[in-house]
Amino acid sequence: MNNTLQSNTSPEPQIKPLCLGYARVSTQEQKIEGLSITVQKTKIVEKVREMSGVLTEDIFVDNGKTGTNMNRPGLNALLARCSKGDIAHLIIQDTSRIARNEKDHLVIRALLKKYNIDLVALTGFQPSGNDPYNDFIDLVMAGVNALHPKVSGFKARQTALEKFKFGIYPSWAPLGYQNIKNSSPTCQYDMRIVVPNESIAPFITRAFKMYATSEHSVFSIRMYLHKNGVRGKSGRPLSYSVVHNTLRNTFYWGWMKWGGLEGVGKHEPLIDKQTFNKVQKILSQRGENGIRKRKHNFLLRGFVFCKNCERRYVAEWHYHKKFKSRGGKIGYYHCSQVGKRGKCRSKYVQIEDLEKQVKKEVARLEFKPEFVEAVKRNVQDVYEETNKRVKLAKKAAYNRRDALEIKREKLEEKLLEGTISSERFKVLNANIDKELLEVQKELAEIEKIRTVDIKIVDEVLALTQNIVKSYKNADIDTKRAYLRFFFQKFWVRNKKIVEIEYQPVIEVLNQANLGILSSNWLPGQDSNLRPGR
Repeated sequence: MNNTLQSNTSPEPQIKPLCLGYARVSTQEQKIEGLSITVQKTKIVEKVREMSGVLTEDIFVDNGKTGTNMNRPGLNALLARCSKGDIAHLIIQDTSRIARNEKDHLVIRALLKKYNIDLVALTGFQPSGNDPYNDFIDLVMAGVNALHPKVSGFKARQTALEKFKFGIYPSWAPLGYQNIKNSSPTCQYDMRIVVPNESIAPFITRAFKMYATSEHSVFSIRMYLHKNGVRGKSGRPLSYSVVHNTLRNTFYWGWMKWGGLEGVGKHEPLIDKQTFNKVQKILSQRGENGIRKRKHNFLLRGFVFCKNCERRYVAEWHYHKKFKSRGGKIGYYHCSQVGKRGKCRSKYVQIEDLEKQVKKEVARLEFKPEFVEAVKRNVQDVYEETNKRVKLAKKAAYNRRDALEIKREKLEEKLLEGTISSERFKVLNANIDKELLEVQKELAEIEKIRTVDIKIVDEVLALTQNIVKSYKNADIDTKRAYLRFFFQKFWVRNKKIVEIEYQPVIEVLNQANLGILSSNWLPGQDSNLRPGR
């Protein structure tokens, strides 16, 4: 009888949790030991076994894809599979594999939370739980993961800067030139150089000379280039702006411009400076700019949408003498489908009225003291790192300057000893003066780096400590940047903002109780305003 009872009460088999795996390497990281796709996949499989889980799909892979871009085939397929709602764990090497961009990281984490998927990182920070402290640390880690590509970008710019100083253009070659590997390099900076493209360069030269006669327009030059095989990627004629910018580009007579710097390049010019100057004079006289410029810069352009038909709002000025008190004009925002454009019955709303409503929404935002303190600490770290970087760069520049001064002293001694001629001394001394001038330019650039960093620090601190004041005192472009940081969309009906979609970072801060969205701060504020779904 006991045997019978034992056979009837045998334990039920446990259901194994379903798991997914994701591995990614960028082209650069493929060279780093321990980050290969094979190693990541092996470790993920081992972790699944350790967790007694089941790998329900082949490990999703993105090979040679940067983490700063969410448009990755493997990642998109992974997120689509996650949306089925049956996955328990997503296993990755570390959190930087899924994203190296703060916004993308928050979007992915929000999706995983929506489907109750536990993110398992094999190394680095291990996110767990849904408490505010964990959410905040996860937010910080998103910033840490984004730091690496930013540092790499800074190092790449420094290398490009040295290349530019050497006289080699550090970017993609303009139309008529091509980037090639140098067969006879003299140093690390001229390993790759810019040379004329023999199949295109002659037509670019001819285009400048034709326009310099005043008998041609940008349009006719465009057609000339097209007939001679100088075309866009699709085989169609070059755009008007490309041809115009080509005629404006100083690179063709030998003068480089890059990253705010200017200097003579070592590449072969396609035209002489005299011809280039003629072309610029004609372009200016004719007013051929070839570039579309916005006539008006409206603050809420791209933010406001119609709640009736879900189309974007546009803005425009109406001019009439009856608006004398307003300077002869009045501005309105309205749905793009109102009037001749469509059949939407939305009402026009004055620019001032709608922008005041948005200003009130900005006033509802505030960071908690804990977050402000965390920002201050991070800013202090950034500031100290900047000072350290500036000091090291300055020290290197000063060392080169001292070495050049010593070199000059030895050169003077040789002149006095009679071991070199006066003519030779003048040539060598002029070279030293040129190198010293380059050192001075470098020191000036270093000071610019410090200035830019301090300005950023001031803006970050001001924004976190008093959002409303920072917004009020900002110019229109900075205001738009602030709005883009906090808000995605404002939905309008009957001249009123009825719904708001916030950026993911605001949702995360609010969940962590580090930012506040309170409808009670402003008397009479519509309490129905909530983050959009």
